[in-house]
Amino acid sequence: MKTCPQCDSGYPDSHTTCPTHGLPLNEIRDLKPGMVIRNTYRIVRKLGQGGMGAVYLAQHTLMNEPQALKFLSSELSQDQAFTARFLREVRTLRQIRHKNVVDAGNLEPAEDGTLFFSMEFVDGPDLRIFLHDAHKPFDVSLALNITRQIAEGLGAAHAKGMVHRDIKPENILMARDAGAWLPKIADFGIVATKESSTAYTRTGGTLLTMAYAAPEQWRGTPAAELDGRTDLYALGGLLYEMLTGQTPFHAENYEGWARQHQTTPPQPPSALRPDLANWQGLDALTLRLLAKDRNDRPKDVAELHGLIDAVRYLPPEARRETVREDTAMDATQASAENSTKLATRSGSRWVVAAGSMLLVALIVFALSRSKPSNEPTGSIGQTTPAIQPQTEQIEQPKLQNGFTLDIAGTEKKAEVLFKQKHYSDARPLFVQACNGGEMKACSYLGYLCAKGLGGERDVQTARVVYKKACDKGTLSSCASLGTLYQDAGKSEEASTYFQKACNGGVAEACDLLRGVQ
Repeated sequence: MKTCPQCDSGYPDSHTTCPTHGLPLNEIRDLKPGMVIRNTYRIVRKLGQGGMGAVYLAQHTLMNEPQALKFLSSELSQDQAFTARFLREVRTLRQIRHKNVVDAGNLEPAEDGTLFFSMEFVDGPDLRIFLHDAHKPFDVSLALNITRQIAEGLGAAHAKGMVHRDIKPENILMARDAGAWLPKIADFGIVATKESSTAYTRTGGTLLTMAYAAPEQWRGTPAAELDGRTDLYALGGLLYEMLTGQTPFHAENYEGWARQHQTTPPQPPSALRPDLANWQGLDALTLRLLAKDRNDRPKDVAELHGLIDAVRYLPPEARRETVREDTAMDATQASAENSTKLATRSGSRWVVAAGSMLLVALIVFALSRSKPSNEPTGSIGQTTPAIQPQTEQIEQPKLQNGFTLDIAGTEKKAEVLFKQKHYSDARPLFVQACNGGEMKACSYLGYLCAKGLGGERDVQTARVVYKKACDKGTLSSCASLGTLYQDAGKSEEASTYFQKACNGGVAEACDLLRGVQ
């Protein structure tokens, strides 16, 4: 079999050039299991191959640990330009030491002169396979978490003046870390730096992955003029695909892809998956990452993190109330504008006075509708009493204008205290935030109550708050609730909640479900 070094398309051995790009095809020669390279690496199996070469799993004979070996094909090892690209990838990886970037070892020649380098072996699927195997629809919290971690890895590269330029599912490897998923960025083969020129091609084209390349890449912007916002655009494409199961654009040829990325606005994710409308700020986050003008995207990873933090699950009933309040404020503004115009036209003092009185009345009405109640909203107490902290009741802080403290801010403060292990201080704040509708706070509160941290152990309360969060779509809370029922010997209830979490893509819940069944 032969492959094209640009598009990775495979062709029979009788072919000599790629019919699309006109490049000479490379013959991929397989290394057999058991072969030893440089008296150090024993080949185990092939992991994959592409236009530039192949990747093998090998065992380091001295360290007795697995390594991934990436080989440049023997034909391309003789090509100075491709060799330079290969060297650039190794050097780039060695400069970036970050948990969300695949770690690289040394560059060496094999016995036949073929270049290869060793990499950290990630024993997990790439993001493409991960999405294919995951339960549908994909869990929103997990999608945001994966996006955040990829952004952190990109931030480490951007801090060194490097732009990956080829972020796609195949270049994200999914590792496991203490039971959680840890995405790692791989394949920095076409990384751009301020010192490099445009990507190497023999045909005058650019090395683009059509579904994810940013508009400025389609316009042929030189590599030295690209920055991290190019990678954030591709990351927006990944987030879009995780949320909806499809890429934001679709085309049949190069020209179609170029036109879509440069001129066609993407649909909001919620237009393809209606339940996403319950996640406040999610559409805006995704569409901002996919902005045509890079000046409209987040300027860096730090700003992106802030946008991710602002995404909140908002139940349908809460969304309807927000719409009613916004409508009331819109009516107030419109009435004020009409009153001003009327006063201007007539010039009569009594019209001005009447318009002003109407404006004041409408503003008072709108504020009375939007002002939060002193009682916690969305509390657990419709069927059970609202959760009370085990320590002394902490009164909700007030601002000078009489409004209660922002619930999201309370949750954030409680989370900081939790991480500092000040559980007794965090617990009452999680109570307030949970009763105020913060499902993440309910999850934390359930954990504290179940473990007896910051107060007495209270399994019944833990079940109540876990169920509240589970019912609102926080699938990790469904798994935690299932564990409480399992510990109580209630297998049927445990299976119900493990199944719900498993269907939402929580892998640990699937394992727990098998243990119950």
